[in-house]
Amino acid sequence: MRTQTFKAISGFTILFVLYHSAEYMIIFRNSAAGFLGFQALFFLLAFIIARWQGGKGLGTWGLGVNRYGGLHLVTGILFGLVLYGGSFAAGLFLHAEKLRATPPFSSVVNPFLLYVFGNFFSSFSEDILTRGYVYKHLKGKAPLPAIALLSSLVYVLNHIYRLDDGPATWLYLFALGLLLVLPLLVTGRLWFTGGLHWAGNCLFFYTHELTKTEEGPGLFSFNTLLMAGALLLAPLVYVVCRQLPGKKIIQTDAVTDAPTAQQVHL
Repeated sequence: MRTQTFKAISGFTILFVLYHSAEYMIIFRNSAAGFLGFQALFFLLAFIIARWQGGKGLGTWGLGVNRYGGLHLVTGILFGLVLYGGSFAAGLFLHAEKLRATPPFSSVVNPFLLYVFGNFFSSFSEDILTRGYVYKHLKGKAPLPAIALLSSLVYVLNHIYRLDDGPATWLYLFALGLLLVLPLLVTGRLWFTGGLHWAGNCLFFYTHELTKTEEGPGLFSFNTLLMAGALLLAPLVYVVCRQLPGKKIIQTDAVTDAPTAQQVHL
């Protein structure tokens, strides 16, 4: 038990340092090479740590390759566009935000595509760290609602550069964390979650960084609308994930971690 605990804490610490080293390189050093280098190390070490802990590589954290992974990914992308696009549209309608400038897409296509490429790795590495890793080590040892709450808390705390923003930001990140971990709990895989996370980040970048917005006079902030959108979308995400082929269903005893039903690949 002590060896397993040591391996679990050590693995998380290593991945945490690598993830934030990559973030530091892009945020404070503006170094794409440094960012990509640390991201590459993250995925390499995630693979090695999984093997060290008795797993089978990235599939241990929910990124196993199978013929349905693409379907999960694309479905997640669509939900990410709905969540962030709907929240942005609601923000404009309710005057939570207003547009200051909308540059033609041709003038921002290069930075946008660079962000789309880089954020693919950033989104999935954070999903491994805050969701896949937590799920793997607590599955069968804690109830799924407890895993969801802990994963969401880890997700909030992982935003170390935003913790000074206050309770409103913490609440919206926590609600988003609950939505993002839900597909993993239902399917046993991270592809849906990663697609939702990636698409949402990219759309947010386009609508709030490349397109210039400012806070409007409305009663609600964009973060509040996004939090509401995440909570409202969660039941539909649950239903859709239940219908997706290729999910892994494992029923386990929460104390002994002994399987109570066979694993089923649908």
